[in-house]
Amino acid sequence: MILFLKLLPILTGILCIIIAVLPERHRNFRNPVFTEGEVIGSVTQKVFQKHSEAFSFAPVVRYQTGQGEQKATARIFVPEWQYHYRTGDKITVCYEKAQPQIFEIHNGSRYEFRKTLCLTAGIGILTAYAVLYIQYH
Repeated sequence: MILFLKLLPILTGILCIIIAVLPERHRNFRNPVFTEGEVIGSVTQKVFQKHSEAFSFAPVVRYQTGQGEQKATARIFVPEWQYHYRTGDKITVCYEKAQPQIFEIHNGSRYEFRKTLCLTAGIGILTAYAVLYIQYH
């Protein structure tokens, strides 16, 4: 049991580093395909929140697939203050190979944040453990 407690920081650091290097998964797609797309417009939807009316937006995107060109609307609508796409913007999309009309906008910023956080934590834990081990042994 004491040996496990001594190895716990090392195991935690290694686990953090492994999580950092794992590729991004797309749970919604069995066979994801990435491609470049272009925003060609947007769709507006009325939303009623707290007894008031608001608008949500979703981009309409054109992208090339193995079956030809697709034009589709994103399935996720966001409030006006979060919507930042303009006509002509180039974006990366991920679609299901069997159903190319269903896509998600690939936003790598969450993945990059997770990668940076886990890598920093893992290296920090291992470095701190090594320094303390050298200092006290």
